[in-house]
Amino acid sequence: MMPSADGGMREAPQSASPARYVHFAPVDAILAEPLPFGTAWQVEGDSGIGKTILASHFAIQGLRRGESVLFVACDDAPQRVRASLQRFGFSVGSYERQGSFVLVDAFSEGGDEPYLLYDRSDPEELAYLLAEGLSQVARPTRVIIDSMTSVAAYLAPRDLIHLVYEKNRILKEPDVVLLDLYLADAMDPRETNSVSNAYDLSLRLFYAEDRGGIPRRNLQIRKVRGGKFDPRPFPFSIHREHGVLVDSDYYHR
Repeated sequence: MMPSADGGMREAPQSASPARYVHFAPVDAILAEPLPFGTAWQVEGDSGIGKTILASHFAIQGLRRGESVLFVACDDAPQRVRASLQRFGFSVGSYERQGSFVLVDAFSEGGDEPYLLYDRSDPEELAYLLAEGLSQVARPTRVIIDSMTSVAAYLAPRDLIHLVYEKNRILKEPDVVLLDLYLADAMDPRETNSVSNAYDLSLRLFYAEDRGGIPRRNLQIRKVRGGKFDPRPFPFSIHREHGVLVDSDYYHR
């Protein structure tokens, strides 16, 4: 049992199934084996490259697999996050009513969302909201922060690094996976390296010219703690029905 909002007690959410591996189509094809829950993932990418779309795809795949999602919206209003998911033909309304999709509003200065971050410069408030939101959903759970760059804008570098390590340490439970988004080149290189060390998987999204000289979106795995992976960049495209599609056969043609 745990405290409820009205001061009473309620049953703790139950896990949908034992903790297992995290499946996510854009990286499954280029990882030697999927990562388990209990890991933290970092996505760093250029502006407009598709980081939020990737996060939306990550959320949708989790919900379709019967997992829960805690989505922290720092860069956009909650209604725009829901609209982004809707553009891929996926409505989260029923999942919100069931309690398997929880949206934390860390963007607006006020509003009627159940979970609202009032002060982005206060790491303790963010940590509290994450822990409170996580306590409301069944496991396994995917926790998404879009983006940590917005949080970093309010913190000194040392405070940001401390927040990331503490957040990951506390929330990396055996049936939880964390996905944090970052804008590329928004931090000092030394700060970037320190932050990246707190993650088990690091992805980079960037533009590069293909063999014909045409700029294309690319996805590259830069790090997998304790695992094997293909370090080469792979072109990817964005489709309305399927989200992010990685060309995993690019080097075999």
